[in-house]
Amino acid sequence: MHQKTSRGFVCLNVTQFLGAANDNILKQLLVFGLAMGGIWEGILGKGGQAWASLCLAVPFVMLSGFAGQFADKYSKQRVSIVTKWSEIAIALIAIWGLWNQNVWLVLLALVTIATQSTFFSPAKFGMLPEIVETEKLSRANGTVNMFTYLAIIIGSAVGGPLYECYIGTHGETMKWVPGIAILLVGVLGTIAAHGIPPLTAQNPDKPISYALFSGYINTWKSTQGTPLRSVLIAWTLFYMIIGGIAVLILPDYKEILGISYLQASLLMALLGISIGVGDYAAGALSGHAIRPDLILYGILANTAAYAALGIAPPSFALVTCLLAGGGFMCGFVMVPLQTMVQHLAQDGDRGQVLGLWNCLSFVGVIAGNVIFLGVKKLEIRSDRVFLVCAGFTLLFTVLYQLRWSNQFHDALLEDPLRDDAVVDDPAAVQ
Repeated sequence: MHQKTSRGFVCLNVTQFLGAANDNILKQLLVFGLAMGGIWEGILGKGGQAWASLCLAVPFVMLSGFAGQFADKYSKQRVSIVTKWSEIAIALIAIWGLWNQNVWLVLLALVTIATQSTFFSPAKFGMLPEIVETEKLSRANGTVNMFTYLAIIIGSAVGGPLYECYIGTHGETMKWVPGIAILLVGVLGTIAAHGIPPLTAQNPDKPISYALFSGYINTWKSTQGTPLRSVLIAWTLFYMIIGGIAVLILPDYKEILGISYLQASLLMALLGISIGVGDYAAGALSGHAIRPDLILYGILANTAAYAALGIAPPSFALVTCLLAGGGFMCGFVMVPLQTMVQHLAQDGDRGQVLGLWNCLSFVGVIAGNVIFLGVKKLEIRSDRVFLVCAGFTLLFTVLYQLRWSNQFHDALLEDPLRDDAVVDDPAAVQ
């Protein structure tokens, strides 16, 4: 990798890391405030933390197709810089809302920070094939995902202590601390974005459609009858399970296990770090190939972990072990699917495809949030909701075995990263 390109990849990872950390710090503050025992408990009803997740998800669904068009028409580096500057302004909204303990202003800050992330996301993932050699794409995705989930870890872990400072668990309240932390992270992320190398717009003559959903519809139609359609469906289902249902269960472990906010944050951090390590491991194991065969191992392990979490007695040690194991194996599903989306999309339309992928990710999150809210209305204890997750991963397994496995393999035989890109024997990848 060229030195300048290598430096740009590092700056991209730092920018992504800090942006994801900020999203999760703000989201975590709201989740603890709206969950059982929080200062805003009951304002949005039972399972109120799901509404915070929805506020983060809706902008991705509404605007990802629009953002994908910008990533194709303009330099992805310039798009990244503009979005990061907006994060600083958003931090000021968060500071004002937190200082006044106004949940609606804090929710507004979450919606707007999700909006800027929506525009950054297709530019971020779309520039990877532009700054990384094709044969290193799987490893690059694994690395980006690892840093993303490391950011989720830190954002989630820091969210607990920041919330305790905010409500004064250990003494005097320090309402200014969380907002200043969000502002500082936003400034550092903006500085890092300026280190991404200049990139040429891939499709500068592309007309921008201002219809919110026409881009999604047209891109979705273009995938008709292709393996890319199946990849997008598989990703949506998987993200519904992990991003829409499973993560909402964890804050309620504070009451279920009788633990502190810090310990509850550490559970979310543990899930994040295990997914990040699993992403990196899957990328390293893939080597110069895209490895769809890893997906089956990952989804079977997730099914077992969710089932065990759903029936296990309340035990902090047992929960941590099962979350770590299941989270690690998530990477074996995510890296092959994500890399196939990037590889199978055409250069001039990659931003739009990634915009659709982004949208579908959060369609999955929203569907999962709705399922979580529905199950909570049945007065089911939150940890038992993991059995619902296990049911969906079992459905994923059946679909993969009956339909997707052969499609993915055949697509990569027809359009490999290189002539020997698809490797069936894990031992053959060094």
